[in-house]
Amino acid sequence: MIALKSKIEGKMVIYGNALKLFKEAGMDIGGGWKYDHGMFDTILYQREETTIYLRVPFTVLQGELDSPNTIIRFQTPFVIKHVMNIGLDDEDSPSMTVAGLEQFQAPQDPDAPIDRQHEFAIDAQTKLDEIAEDVLFASI
Repeated sequence: MIALKSKIEGKMVIYGNALKLFKEAGMDIGGGWKYDHGMFDTILYQREETTIYLRVPFTVLQGELDSPNTIIRFQTPFVIKHVMNIGLDDEDSPSMTVAGLEQFQAPQDPDAPIDRQHEFAIDAQTKLDEIAEDVLFASI
């Protein structure tokens, strides 16, 4: 994982405004969100089983994440590498697979070492800088 410095860290915004700005920048809300926290993310690199993400985590200060009027505070953005498990899932449930409910496996390594760290850090920082001014303008 590579932690990034950003002007948006610690800034508070209205979730609906942030969602719009991040979507316009090609980022979306990550799948692991809860009502009290989440993260915006985008893929920086993907090849075969390796995916490198830029993630911008946040916590909910007021409201719940399913409301556009919720107030959130950004945390430290970071770059992370996932190596997906391409083989068979040892914890596979035949009944779930037949039912079509067993679609995804956990990553083989959810925080793998990142080769070419400097290159990905620059790519991520460029992406963050694209949106930082808009987020700062929308801060409350």
